Amino acid sequence: MGLSIFCFGRFWMSQFIANSLKGKFLVLLSFLAMGLLGYTLTSNAQHQDGMAISNSPAMLLKAAFQSGLDAGDVKNGLAEIGFDSTAALDALYTSRNYHPIWVDGRDLSQAEEALGVFESSWTHGLNPQQYHVREIRSLIEQPVVDEKAKLELLLSDAAIRYGRDLSGMRFDPARINQKSEYWRTPLTAEQVAQKFEGRGNPVDTLKSLEPNTKLYRALQEELVRLTKEQNVYDHVLPMNFGGDHHFKPGERHKGVAALRTRLSVDGKEGADPSLYDDDTASAVMAFQRDHNLKIDGIIGPQTLALLNRGKKEQMEQIVANLERLRWLDQDRPDRYILVNIPQQLLWAIDGGKVAHEMKVVVGQPSRKTMEFKAEVTGVRFNPKWTVPLRLKMEDFLPKLREDPSYLAQKGIEVIKGYGDNAVTFDPEAIDWNTVTRRDMNEVRFVQSSGNHNALGRIRVLMPNVYNIYMHDTNHRELFGREQRALSSGCVRLSEPEKIADFILGHNENWSEERRSSLISAGRTVEVMADKPFPVYIIYQSIWQDDQGRLVFGPDVYKRDKALISVLANIDGYSLPETPKIRRADASGDEPGTALAYNQ
Repeated sequence: MGLSIFCFGRFWMSQFIANSLKGKFLVLLSFLAMGLLGYTLTSNAQHQDGMAISNSPAMLLKAAFQSGLDAGDVKNGLAEIGFDSTAALDALYTSRNYHPIWVDGRDLSQAEEALGVFESSWTHGLNPQQYHVREIRSLIEQPVVDEKAKLELLLSDAAIRYGRDLSGMRFDPARINQKSEYWRTPLTAEQVAQKFEGRGNPVDTLKSLEPNTKLYRALQEELVRLTKEQNVYDHVLPMNFGGDHHFKPGERHKGVAALRTRLSVDGKEGADPSLYDDDTASAVMAFQRDHNLKIDGIIGPQTLALLNRGKKEQMEQIVANLERLRWLDQDRPDRYILVNIPQQLLWAIDGGKVAHEMKVVVGQPSRKTMEFKAEVTGVRFNPKWTVPLRLKMEDFLPKLREDPSYLAQKGIEVIKGYGDNAVTFDPEAIDWNTVTRRDMNEVRFVQSSGNHNALGRIRVLMPNVYNIYMHDTNHRELFGREQRALSSGCVRLSEPEKIADFILGHNENWSEERRSSLISAGRTVEVMADKPFPVYIIYQSIWQDDQGRLVFGPDVYKRDKALISVLANIDGYSLPETPKIRRADASGDEPGTALAYNQ
């Protein structure tokens, strides 16, 4: 038998070996089929159980080749399934001397386990159909050798796709106004394939590709929980309590019954069903706490918007956040700063521990703070502020047309040119009604340093294409607000002195006294950090509180929605159906039985 296989394989390869990739893949399938055939025939010699396997090695190989791989495609019935990278598969099996990875004769346990991993990929916010789960399942149930050859290669191709999708951004970042250089570069097909070159357990290798952070796992668990939870309130959404009215405890509205259903609050027997009572207010305040809102029981626009999100929207928010977590560097340095835009908080990390945590103000929705990574290089004390063109046109020009002394009140000079050629203009002598955008672009509005300066006394040096940076502020009252998306794009620090000391703490002879001295002097001075480090500005609309509970925050810039739209367009995620509650009547007051759960 061995001689027949060898002779046939040698004849077959002599017909097809060429420089083309197709020729290489036919050779690859030849070796795979011979390997699979050897295991199968050996097993058959010991166990005759009626499997549809011929005694002719040549016929088996020919059938495997004809119905298997053809120039980078697996033909399954009428469908052709293309490979992500034929070159990567070719290199993988060459490195293994064409030894199968997943299919060991009759033993398909590795194939079954791998299929289970791919089928559960939806818990990562992925789409199982991207990993050939239907085709793999059908091939596992087929006993003949040519189908097993297809199964082997489809599993390896699925593993390559899975590893790539778990390791970075799955689409052109320009589609969501991002730049690829700021985020984790996905593994290439070749890099994923190389992880399977050894003879270790391939399913363990698959699982090692998955992120394993605390937040990532918590999001996965919540996604699974939501899919199993009965959908008891979607039928009462959306709710409203009278337009833009802020609905307060003690008031009455017919929508209170829907609110109780939404929050699973049992109304007291004989109580007014329209009264916003204490029990319902307590449930609303717990909801506000869980969503990073002001805990006052008042249902304003932000609270109502989150209450009106159905289960699908919650699950899609998890999908968006799982996706973004995979873009982040998995291995960070000992020292870095992290700012989460929706949470409006900053953390300074040193040696894996939180050195400082503080509130920040981020860009308002019309002037969004971008997501990016930059290097912190130093601190500028007593900075001057040059007003960006957009702010000059949108904020300053309308005010100047009303009051030409507005700039003087802010300590801002109008300057044209630089150095010895710089000319300063009297803003009250300018007819601002005739000033154009081109005129505004030719002059600079420069605010002198001091307590009146919009940047405060400290600005962090962190060069980036967006010209977004962290700084002090002369409006510290804003840190008392729950929602702090209020700036023009930069990140305002509630405790800038701590951040300055964190940045310069490794400099020789740096101290709080030196920092205070530099600020008191009033001169604009830059101090460079002896040890620069990265800052990450991220957008995670779900996070964990101090007790590890997930907080579903507001999608302040609608970036979750935009990301989900892109993922839907590439068929990038799939959610199981959730159990639903049938309504007994049109009012929805009496839910009926739950529908079956289908994964």
